[in-house]
Amino acid sequence: MSGLVSIIVPVYNLEKYIENCLKSIVAQTYENFEIICVDDGSTDKSAEIIKSYAASDSRVKYFYHDNAGVSVARNHGLEIASGDYIMFVDGDDYLHYQAVELFVKEIEESNCDMVCAHEFYTPNTDEKMRPITECKAHDATVEELFDNSTNRCMGKSVWGKIFKAETARQSSFPIGISNGEDAYYIITLLDKGITVRCIDAELYYYLNRPNSTVTSRFTMKRFTMTYSFDMLCERLKNSSNSFLKKYCLQYLFQSIFYNRTQAIGTKCEKEVLSESKRIGKKWIKDFQRNRDISLIIKISFTVFFYSRPVYELARAIQDPTMFDFYKSRKKENIRNEA
Repeated sequence: MSGLVSIIVPVYNLEKYIENCLKSIVAQTYENFEIICVDDGSTDKSAEIIKSYAASDSRVKYFYHDNAGVSVARNHGLEIASGDYIMFVDGDDYLHYQAVELFVKEIEESNCDMVCAHEFYTPNTDEKMRPITECKAHDATVEELFDNSTNRCMGKSVWGKIFKAETARQSSFPIGISNGEDAYYIITLLDKGITVRCIDAELYYYLNRPNSTVTSRFTMKRFTMTYSFDMLCERLKNSSNSFLKKYCLQYLFQSIFYNRTQAIGTKCEKEVLSESKRIGKKWIKDFQRNRDISLIIKISFTVFFYSRPVYELARAIQDPTMFDFYKSRKKENIRNEA
């Protein structure tokens, strides 16, 4: 039997989904693993469900701490994991039944630091899975990991991957960040020059649920994406990786534009605007001086930064439905805040 895999599952009030997640892991064709469930202060029946699995399968382990956020939960999992390899699975998602086997096979044969696979987005918890009899893998460049034309979040997520344990512990998740913590973790690892392979198969099933963080009403918790990239830009100031420096600067301003629009009509709109200006002014000169960013992007992003209406107009010209979105967003947020 090959190396032990520690699968870290952060859990917070996921009673509707955690059983499906655990069921998909317990059913893996590769059996040498431990499931580290870190309960981040759940108040529903999540703990009861996990403990039930733990009672019948010694590989399932339950740990509790007071609610402190997903970053603390994952860092806790890293501290107590005893495996040769580390995987992260969100408690509302699930795995293809051959996922761990294929991940271990690739990382052991290639001896790389991290192996990625593609994700499958679904609103269902019971997608039919076909056996994977053959799949290819290749060396992945940093640029490929952030290529939105071929994948949505391979370079910005910790799920859908396996890491050597010593590699996984070279970084940690930023405390207080609840949106963008994955990107911070992955990018800081990539900046260290880790080797990466990519499996050409969909091994991770990402559940699109209506009340997730991504689809919920805008709050300052979602603004932490901007804080995450602010910290990354700071960390990468002296980096030799020009692509990551460029990417983080561009994504920082993209997150500012997006958050300012999403915050329209909410109680935190003024705070979002104030923080956006503060962080944007901090990095606008570095952004303008970066030789890897095109002149067109520099000009447009600079204009967008100083004028939200111009940014929103540009978005609406590209996509006329945005006009209705801006109106409905403001009405919806005002109604929710009432």
